[in-house]
Amino acid sequence: MRNVLCVSLLALSVGGRVLRAQASPIPGSISGLVTDESGQPIRDADVRAFPGTDRARTDSTGRFVITKLGSGFYHVRARKIGYSSTEITTDLTKDGHVDLKFQLKPRPVVLDSVVVLADGKCPVVSYGGFNCRRRAGKGVYLTDDDIADKGAVELGEAFSDVEGFRLEKRLTPFGMKPIPISTRGNHCLNALVNGRPISVTNPLPRYATELIAVEIYANPSEAPQEYQSYVWQAGIRQSSWMESIRRSPNRSSSLVPADRCALAVYWTTFR
Repeated sequence: MRNVLCVSLLALSVGGRVLRAQASPIPGSISGLVTDESGQPIRDADVRAFPGTDRARTDSTGRFVITKLGSGFYHVRARKIGYSSTEITTDLTKDGHVDLKFQLKPRPVVLDSVVVLADGKCPVVSYGGFNCRRRAGKGVYLTDDDIADKGAVELGEAFSDVEGFRLEKRLTPFGMKPIPISTRGNHCLNALVNGRPISVTNPLPRYATELIAVEIYANPSEAPQEYQSYVWQAGIRQSSWMESIRRSPNRSSSLVPADRCALAVYWTTFR
């Protein structure tokens, strides 16, 4: 009887410790300061830690704190209307704490107006064309705020929940990355950066956090007149379902090379 009582008390003791451990908050935290270029604090800036949905708002002194975080790497992004967002990647050790400082730069004022040229086309290589097409054309148009609301960090994550695409993990020179694959037509995606074809001197951005906007045309026929020639060019291909098939040992020999492709236009500057 005494042995049974001792075992029972031990079980209760261990169980109590487990319950207390489960109930106790995760002690990791990230705090910091958000200022403008002159060092003045920015109030009500939104600060978010990815992955996850943890976020905070800065107070009147520009300070913020995000608590109850587990250990690991976090992408911490600060943004405020009227400023370009900024991101810092940090490593939060177990039960640790880091303090970060963000400096936000004012965003250039871009009038949200429709600018249509005499030939009926919108500007091709300026951000003003994004606003023009967003008002007048088809496709999906995402601003940096839209991209941030998705929680997108990797470039491909900007395509999450965009109809006509799925994300596929692929090995790249930078490790495994989510790659957008078109599920329509010829299952390929061509890309422009700031209205120009991708190249060594005009490369794809590595992260979604580098974008100020992106316009996505899942159906090649939806691409505006000024970009129609680019849906055919294999040299500016970002991804293709055919590439996966060619690498597959069970690929079909009857597959036909891709023809017209979906198109994404990434904007990283306001020029």
